[in-house]
Amino acid sequence: MRTLRVVAVLVLAAGALGLAPHAAAIDDEVAARLTRQIDALAGLFQAGGSQIPPGKLGDALIDGKARNQLFRLESLLRLYVRAHSDLEKYRRAVKELEDGLGAHTFAADSLSFARSIFKEENQTRTPDAARVAAQEQVLKRLETDRDVARGVFWQLAAKSTLSSDLPRLRALVVSRFANWSTSRELAYVKSELERMLANVREGRFDFNKLEEGIHEFRRRLRWIPIVIDSLDGLILARDEPPGVCPIPALEKLAESSAAKHRYSNPPLRFPATRPCSISRCLLWQVVQATNDLGRIKDDAQGNTAIAAALDNDIYVASSKHVTPEEIARAKAIRTELFNSRALESLMDQIHSCKS
Repeated sequence: MRTLRVVAVLVLAAGALGLAPHAAAIDDEVAARLTRQIDALAGLFQAGGSQIPPGKLGDALIDGKARNQLFRLESLLRLYVRAHSDLEKYRRAVKELEDGLGAHTFAADSLSFARSIFKEENQTRTPDAARVAAQEQVLKRLETDRDVARGVFWQLAAKSTLSSDLPRLRALVVSRFANWSTSRELAYVKSELERMLANVREGRFDFNKLEEGIHEFRRRLRWIPIVIDSLDGLILARDEPPGVCPIPALEKLAESSAAKHRYSNPPLRFPATRPCSISRCLLWQVVQATNDLGRIKDDAQGNTAIAAALDNDIYVASSKHVTPEEIARAKAIRTELFNSRALESLMDQIHSCKS
């Protein structure tokens, strides 16, 4: 009966995405974790069952917030590629489109960042004519950069083969995971998540550098809650009464923005036959560190974008990607994460799950 319900849900989802009904008729729980994400992304390439004209595709993906779904699919392809290396070419195709969308997002965010900075500055002191002219110069340049990035993404989306690749990826997933039991899947996922956590905890990252250090550390940390979210019920976040969190000090985060973040609350859409349960409070610390480091990255990149547009050192020289203050903040965030031992506790809980 449960299998029939799952199949029915997938068939209805396929219909909503404009896919042929038989394309969703999969009763294999393991394969379905991936095919659900493939189908959801395929839906963003379609409009009412008909193909979006190439000139409109870029904006359709931007407006449809495709980046979140690209992250979800990419996270699972990253997770399972060590078991099936032929998933790698599809992961690269997904990543290429996500990178392009990320470049557009960065350009748009830089413009928003500059507007916010200037608004705060002008509220503090009334700018003279020269300062107003400089601000207008920056905003005009950043608007141009945003429009150029949008055009580049349009071209990338139009040339991308991902739309036609997704049905082939779907068929490959069904074939490769046809013989995977739920027990085998959980054992594999446990091992990969433990490896990801250890990589963050034990990896060497130069926090004096923005992209290769702070951002790379954050990127690897961020994949952990994204993977948990994308697994759709294989890893369950459990709520615990006060005093039961394995790290009591983390309970202070219960009312924080990190605790309310989507990655701290992965929805229970498709409960797994063999789920692994973890303490939600441990996710709070991971999400908080990810978000705090993200704000540093956004500030540093935003200031660099302003400096490049202004072509002087009023804010930060273009060659300086991160300030000493930002480095100190980033190191403090990492130290707090490590001292909390949230990563080690997550590894222990995942390791103890019975597969």
